[in-house]
Amino acid sequence: MTRPNAPEDNAPHTIEQEFGDTRVIHLSGTLRAKAAVRSADAGGVDDLSIAAAESAMKDLSGDFQNWMGDEVNRLVAAFDEYRSKAPGERDIANLFRAAHDIRGQATAFGYPLASEIAGSLAKLLDKIEPDYLPTQLIAHHVDAVRAVYRSQIRDYANPVAVQIIHNLKKAIDRVVEARAKAMSEEQKFARGR
Repeated sequence: MTRPNAPEDNAPHTIEQEFGDTRVIHLSGTLRAKAAVRSADAGGVDDLSIAAAESAMKDLSGDFQNWMGDEVNRLVAAFDEYRSKAPGERDIANLFRAAHDIRGQATAFGYPLASEIAGSLAKLLDKIEPDYLPTQLIAHHVDAVRAVYRSQIRDYANPVAVQIIHNLKKAIDRVVEARAKAMSEEQKFARGR
């Protein structure tokens, strides 16, 4: 269920989405509206500074697009390298680094969905030992980041993309929970010997 909150004059608005027991709240708005909220106590917004910042961001947007394409290609290459190795020989370092970099920077460059998907992948790679990583779930994450970039999905207004993120996160939670349970069982068995 999606519920947009009514925006006040020049204020950022939110979109709330509910997925069973999870509610996702997405903020949006212009740089001017965000600055107005943050600078109310400082005597208002300096319109000239805001205009200069918006202009600079627009000038850099082409660089952001190139950066994102390069980062997506790096993630895909790292996954291809990972998948090409035998399970016992796989190294997740490059894959984790590529996912972590997208997670940390994609929102600033206008791809918050890619950031969230890459963060989910980084969590999976961090929580599960390499020998137990589900390759298909990694592939779904890589494909989702690639699709968000290729389709230029830049906000949370796309319900399909938001549902994909939700499903990927739930899948990771199940994998992490199952692995923790298996490790607990292994420890019980080892102590019982």
